[in-house]
Amino acid sequence: MNTQTKTDVVALLSELVGIDTTNPGGDEKAGLAVLERMFTDRGIAVEIEEYRAGNFNLTATVSFGDGPTVMLNSHIDVVPAGEGWSQDPFTPTLQNGRVYGRGAADAKGSLAAMTTALLSLLDEADTLSGTVVFTAVGDEEVGSTGARALVTKVNPDACIVGEPTNIRLLSAHKGSIRPVIEVVGRAAHAATPQNGENAITGASELLRMLRGLSDDLAGRDHPLTGGPTLTPVLVSGGQAPNAVPEKCRITLDRRLVPGEENAGALAEVETILADFNTQHAPIHASIVECAPSTGGPSQTDSQHPFVQSCQEAMEDVGENPELAGLVVNCDMTTFRAAGIPTLILGPGTLEVMHAKDEYVEVDQLHRAENAYRAILRRLLVARR
Repeated sequence: MNTQTKTDVVALLSELVGIDTTNPGGDEKAGLAVLERMFTDRGIAVEIEEYRAGNFNLTATVSFGDGPTVMLNSHIDVVPAGEGWSQDPFTPTLQNGRVYGRGAADAKGSLAAMTTALLSLLDEADTLSGTVVFTAVGDEEVGSTGARALVTKVNPDACIVGEPTNIRLLSAHKGSIRPVIEVVGRAAHAATPQNGENAITGASELLRMLRGLSDDLAGRDHPLTGGPTLTPVLVSGGQAPNAVPEKCRITLDRRLVPGEENAGALAEVETILADFNTQHAPIHASIVECAPSTGGPSQTDSQHPFVQSCQEAMEDVGENPELAGLVVNCDMTTFRAAGIPTLILGPGTLEVMHAKDEYVEVDQLHRAENAYRAILRRLLVARR
């Protein structure tokens, strides 16, 4: 890789980080316009689609002739910055070999490295055959609506999703479902609590019972992602400081591993609720809805030729070819549900995702760029 290319990927990432694409409330389109300019400057047509109000997807298609179609994908939106940063989260800072700023790792670093890797292959067009579809989607961090809109329009032979993986190939990831439980008691004046049924007290008992299920899940395992989990994440209840609360809501985060399905995970919670309702009547608990999540778990078979080609490409550039798994969710779940063989790969680490002072190592940007380029060379069938 030449110095100019290295400078380009850092400069591109810095420009992307400098645009606030917070989900919700940020400007996805402005972030995508930066990528659009990169491609149109090289004569590549770009489509930016507002697939719903305020959310946008970008698609840039590079054809090298007949051959397989490979999709490079990541997301333009970022989580809210929060407080406690050492510098403004949307003013990119290059310091000690790192680019700091919200989205530097999750996942604008992937977008920048994918973009520059693909553009560098334009100079090798005579040695390649096939098509690369570069896609940057909106709303990954909340509902994955961008990816779900995208798969109705594109059908590649394989896909690489850019997320912070520490330059490791990930072939599996956990999913999530977030049941919202409503505990219903009976209101009364707080001065006469014996006349009511306290929903908050009931909720505390239910949480104790759910801990048993959480402990049971800890005994299960998946070789790539680790075991499933069950975590209470939100509790709200009560209507006045002088009233016995009639209702209390608990939101659970249930992480699923490949092989698990939403129905089975919910059934296990329902069993706990049935026991609770029997033991604590007339207080009653039920699942009233499921809060949004990215989706379920997924996995791509390690024996798939696409996976093996990607592993060979990693070896080509001196990277670890062994497969691993992701403990969080990403848009891979949407592409696998559509039958698209998919792997996850990108610069950055899990530890800095969604954290203050998020950063990506400049060295990892260069390594990701090399890895993406090597994978595309392996997958785009050379002309005979």
